[in-house]
Amino acid sequence: MARYRIVDGIPREVIPLQIKPAAHQEIPSITGSITSPQAGTVLYGYYSMDYRLPGGDMLRLLANHNQKTVQLLLLTSDAEKLKQLPGTRSASLVANAIAHIHRYCIRSESYSKPRTAAQLKKFNLAKKTMQRLSRLLAVERAIPVGDWAAYEALRHQVITLIEECRAENRLLTTNPILSEGQLETILYDARQEAQHFEFNRVFPVSPLDQLDFTRVKQKRKGKATTFIWDSDLHLGHDEQALHDTLRVISDMYGLLPALSLNHVPANRFKRLEAFFYKLWNDGHDWINHLASRKKLPHAIDADNHSNGLSLLKIKPYYSLGGIPQRGYGHVAELVHCLTGGNEEGKTAQSLDEARKLLTSSPNGSWVLLDSQPQILIRQNDDLLQLNYFEQDHLIYPLPHGEDLFALSQLSKQHLYLPEKFKLHARAFFSKIPLFFSYFFNSLMSFTKDLRREFHQHVHQGHAVQDKTIPPDESRSLHPILNSLQDVLNGHGLLATGQTLEEFVREKIANSPYVVVRQQHRPSAPAYDNPLHRSFHVLRHIAGFFVDTSERNPIVGTLAMTAYLYGGCAVLTPKALTAVLTKLHLHGLIRGIAPTQALGHWMSHGQTSEAISAAVTYWQAIIVGGDLDQFFIKAVSVLHEEPAEVAIIVALALGLGYGLSRLIPSLQEEMGEFPYPNYAAIGAKGGAALYDTVMYPGDDWLLGSLKWLLKGVLSLGKILIAPLVEASHYGYRQGFLPGLKKSGQGALSVVKRTFAALMDLVLAVLTIPFLEISALFIHVPFSGLTSLMSKIMAYLGNWQIIGQVLLDFAARPSEQAYLRGFRLSPLYGFSSPFGVYHDNHVLNVLCNAGMLLLWPPLQLIKNLLILPFIDSVSFLTRAALIIVNPTSRFTAFLLGQAFIKSGILWDNSLGLVFQGAAWLMLKGSNLLSTEASELRLSCLELLQTVRHHLYHWAFHAEIREDPYCAESYFLEDPLRFERLPHSEEDCLMKIMLNNQQTKAMPLSAPSPVNTSCPPQEQSALSDSANEPFVPLASFK
Repeated sequence: MARYRIVDGIPREVIPLQIKPAAHQEIPSITGSITSPQAGTVLYGYYSMDYRLPGGDMLRLLANHNQKTVQLLLLTSDAEKLKQLPGTRSASLVANAIAHIHRYCIRSESYSKPRTAAQLKKFNLAKKTMQRLSRLLAVERAIPVGDWAAYEALRHQVITLIEECRAENRLLTTNPILSEGQLETILYDARQEAQHFEFNRVFPVSPLDQLDFTRVKQKRKGKATTFIWDSDLHLGHDEQALHDTLRVISDMYGLLPALSLNHVPANRFKRLEAFFYKLWNDGHDWINHLASRKKLPHAIDADNHSNGLSLLKIKPYYSLGGIPQRGYGHVAELVHCLTGGNEEGKTAQSLDEARKLLTSSPNGSWVLLDSQPQILIRQNDDLLQLNYFEQDHLIYPLPHGEDLFALSQLSKQHLYLPEKFKLHARAFFSKIPLFFSYFFNSLMSFTKDLRREFHQHVHQGHAVQDKTIPPDESRSLHPILNSLQDVLNGHGLLATGQTLEEFVREKIANSPYVVVRQQHRPSAPAYDNPLHRSFHVLRHIAGFFVDTSERNPIVGTLAMTAYLYGGCAVLTPKALTAVLTKLHLHGLIRGIAPTQALGHWMSHGQTSEAISAAVTYWQAIIVGGDLDQFFIKAVSVLHEEPAEVAIIVALALGLGYGLSRLIPSLQEEMGEFPYPNYAAIGAKGGAALYDTVMYPGDDWLLGSLKWLLKGVLSLGKILIAPLVEASHYGYRQGFLPGLKKSGQGALSVVKRTFAALMDLVLAVLTIPFLEISALFIHVPFSGLTSLMSKIMAYLGNWQIIGQVLLDFAARPSEQAYLRGFRLSPLYGFSSPFGVYHDNHVLNVLCNAGMLLLWPPLQLIKNLLILPFIDSVSFLTRAALIIVNPTSRFTAFLLGQAFIKSGILWDNSLGLVFQGAAWLMLKGSNLLSTEASELRLSCLELLQTVRHHLYHWAFHAEIREDPYCAESYFLEDPLRFERLPHSEEDCLMKIMLNNQQTKAMPLSAPSPVNTSCPPQEQSALSDSANEPFVPLASFK
């Protein structure tokens, strides 16, 4: 049962922790009104929680208002620790492949112990592949820029090693109850990323690109160095990768392992069962929350300023329990803070000896281990382990791994669904003006650059030039902050008289921080013309079908068969009937008429009906083949990103509907239920529009316009520049040299156009070796051979099948299903009156509307919806009472039969089937390896020619800059605020004026390598003097 306590007069749920963070605080979200000069300003708030770690390191967990997952900031002075952390290495082909496989090793070590022999084989196989790939790290660094043949040969080697690992992993599936599993998924992702990796066209691969920072300290010449590892840079919002990071951090710093992270079932069906249990429990908690009359409130402090800025500070509905992680004078003081007793401690040499000493000791007794910094405490008739470390002659308790996991889960729960939805929706609409501002400012700046380039072209080679174009003003005329958005865009000044870039550069130069990221940016796509962009869009769409099928060849083969069935049922039903008759598949013949009806229901026109039916069947097979993961991902996305899903779906449907209305022929093909077609037409466009508004950049729209303007400039240099040059310098000194430069420019344009067209031809030639060979050769061949080998494995291993059935019969489960049944607590009526808007008139109108709508909705809920849900729940529980013993008895009988008969069968004819399964997979691997070598060799040649072609035509224009230290902070100014800093360096305080600063919490000084000063009691605090409140008070 949850505990509650009163904090600042407000009841809050207590999150049980063993060790409470050393510091924690709330930072508000800041948004600008859409009708004010602050339009487009969006700075999301967060909750930060800090833990001290051995060696002066620190872990900061951030629950951001706009993210579904926790953000981890690890501050450490040890560069070797950085190599162990998971994450992508986007600037290094080899390091990125190693990082992918390393994630499987981390995950494998978290499986329930002891691991099976097959799991250990997969683990050793992954380790072996990592060691073989590690030998290529030095080879990659030694390749000079421009040696494209060596780069492509390296890609060939990396993919070959990954494919060899996949082949050996596939041989393990000769056991009928084993699948290729998570290792196959990770190896496939590594292979795909290696295949599409873009090599840097300017810089060679450096140790920093491979995330090797061991030499950085030497270059800093004894200066204090603190590395900043940010999960947002390396992992994004991948929850599984974040869990892997917590496992690695717990292992590196000697934290006790979290049960939630280290006893993960390897079987996908057990993971699905665990997900259903969690979903069931979360649903119960949600219903109890809706039914409670006094809900735990968010303390929302909204401060709307006259200049258009809104500061929204949302204090959480929870409070953190546990003892604080502060410095203790000695171990006895730490134990006393935890237990409240004054028992004398004992010492022991081992953990077993400590357990024996505490077995007969009273509660409050404790034993200090001599061999390691660990205390064993007897509390509440249970044994509690506590690790600690010593720093500056003080004892600091280490958090339990379960503490880190519990706090990481708060990112999903620290905002209620309405607050999360409102905040994300408000941010999207506030970003719309910013998008238009960014779009036009970017075009204006780009146009000025082109104008300056044209001016330099005209006056190139002349000693006397006309008045040059004055450079743009580098500084705003306003010495104080007028618009926060101006400051964020670099057009305004801070209160210190500096631009944001100057402020960040000054603070970084004087700080010990070194951001852990690759040194060089991944190279952008080589060509940005509309032809290449259209080709990449088509390849991306086709890649979705190829990738989905290639991930699971068996399901992919069945899906392709279903696609053909759906299309032929509409286009050629007679021929399909004849084929199915010969194959004696009469049941499928009866499905032809319903398939035609389905196609007609969704679309009109024979071709459109065939496509609709075929794609529907294909998608149904794909989803059905991976139903557990599809269900988990769908529920998670709807639960964690409701606003983003709603906005993208609305944009997709609106775009699809608009295009259908705009194109009459398209509208004529819409069926009686056109919404899936609307969504399919506008899905990609809706997601692109959302990303364009939320994350403006050189995307499909702006990038195409810039390419068009560059084309106009090139044409102007050829046709107009000689005339302009003649007007400045005359016919002999101006026109003739200008004509010569125009000829050179025309030759350059022809060369670049030829290179682009040839590259497009070569890109088309790669299709047979990538998409076509994968979809029409590899997928059917691997799918059929895997299916046949799996059937052979089942026929040759009856005893294994019998043991699985016996385990199913003896499975632990709930017997009294009706015991937990209860009617929904949501029956009843509630008042429709409330505060729906700050404006009095609008609030009255909203209450009047709710008075008309709410009573009928309540009646529908009480008479239809809730009775239906309760009936389904009761009938399901009643059915399980019958199904459970029946299924157990049947499984037991079948299991015994298989085991008894398998004793003879598996050691006689079963050996033939076992050998056939192994030989089939071995032969399949050999053929796949030879075909892969041929395919990779052809791709290596084509890609090398494309690289040389681009370098021949564009080498003079290639310009790339490495990452600079301040770019990390300029990309998101709040990143500077999230690091430990002094009050004088508080960026939020400087960015806001004095009146706004009064509403802002200031980050307290929290240096990494010094003791934290005492902090005030905050809303997240936990104190023994705060009164607990029983759960019944909120019913």
